[in-house]
Amino acid sequence: MHSEKLKVLILCSDFPPINSIGAERPYSWYKYFKDLNIDPVVITKNWNSNGSIDFASVGAQRKEQSDDYGTVIRSASHKTPSLWFRSIFGSRFAVIRKSFTFLEQLLSFHLSFFDQHYGIYKEAKKYLKDNKIDAVITTVAPFILFKYGYRLKYKYKIKWIADYRDGWYLNHGNSLRHNVFRILERSKELKYTKRCDLVTTVDPELSTRLENHINAKVQVVYNGFWEFYSSKSKTEANDSKLILNHTGTLTNGQRIEVLLDTLVHLKKEGQIEQKDISLNLIGLEHFPNQINRIEKYQKELKGILKTTPRLKAEEATELNLKADFLINFTDSNLSAIYAKTYNYIACKKPILVIPGDQGLLDELVNENKLGIVLNSQKEIENFILERNLNFEPKTENLNFFTRKNQTTIFARMIHELFISEQNA
Repeated sequence: MHSEKLKVLILCSDFPPINSIGAERPYSWYKYFKDLNIDPVVITKNWNSNGSIDFASVGAQRKEQSDDYGTVIRSASHKTPSLWFRSIFGSRFAVIRKSFTFLEQLLSFHLSFFDQHYGIYKEAKKYLKDNKIDAVITTVAPFILFKYGYRLKYKYKIKWIADYRDGWYLNHGNSLRHNVFRILERSKELKYTKRCDLVTTVDPELSTRLENHINAKVQVVYNGFWEFYSSKSKTEANDSKLILNHTGTLTNGQRIEVLLDTLVHLKKEGQIEQKDISLNLIGLEHFPNQINRIEKYQKELKGILKTTPRLKAEEATELNLKADFLINFTDSNLSAIYAKTYNYIACKKPILVIPGDQGLLDELVNENKLGIVLNSQKEIENFILERNLNFEPKTENLNFFTRKNQTTIFARMIHELFISEQNA
């Protein structure tokens, strides 16, 4: 580590009390940087939340707090047309509200009046006016924070670290709306990232794709997990019933049908029934499109296929601790280590990858003996009927993925920026 203590400004939209992966990533830096010779100052939004970002609002007043970890400045709400409209009409007149939202997305990079995140930038400028900072970290989405990192770097002569939780240009779909934004924002992304001092992202797959896109070195800081979990309740194991859990969102590309079709076949053949197996899709009821997608299976697998509304993280984790296996459904167009995978690792339960992604997820599970990859209906059938798996995870390897260790790696990257500058 660089011996000199550094002070960094972290700009992020998501931050506790918001309960999201986007919030946990900067919070882990905030929590552990102090022990790694870095003083963190977080600038985020003044979220009013019950834990879910979907039902959160931003308070009208600015707040600032300091604790043993550092300082958090929470910016007041910046009312844009869509937020103003929602505050008056709520969920009514959705078409008009969505039109305002589209307009904001179109103009926010040019006019701050249309940017819901502008309060973060205002607070950053105010803080930098009176305080010395060595570097600013922007973790995105929202991607407009890259614009603000770019501006702060030049205005205050500090280093800028750009962190991608997801791709920007790379994540846009092929709809007309997405194509408009791809065209408008691509040049901005290339312009901003060309000037940053360090680019980071969440896994090697996205790192490689970003390097090819922005023509810059991209280093990996995994999301990771906080600590290994243990169940808070004592329940007797049910050795006769196989319990499979999948937690959280299910994207259009993730191939859940591979498993569901197999279960339907086994049930029709009389090889399984309700008392033998339970497939729990935890939190899926929060995503209506995905519930519609599995509707026909709910009838065919009555009593076997179960769904829940979105649960608090603690409740979902408790259900996973009672399961036999935890499932990752893969997308044929994308190899990634999904955020839920780290939660699965922390539960110390075997992971099923269905089907294999021939990439990051297969490699993670196979190399660390975290579970099994099931590529075909036949392999799934054999597994369900025989349940033959020797689960001996390499715990010493898994400690690499703790958030504390990943923050240590990130801190080392930041210190090396300044070591390189001194040696230049």
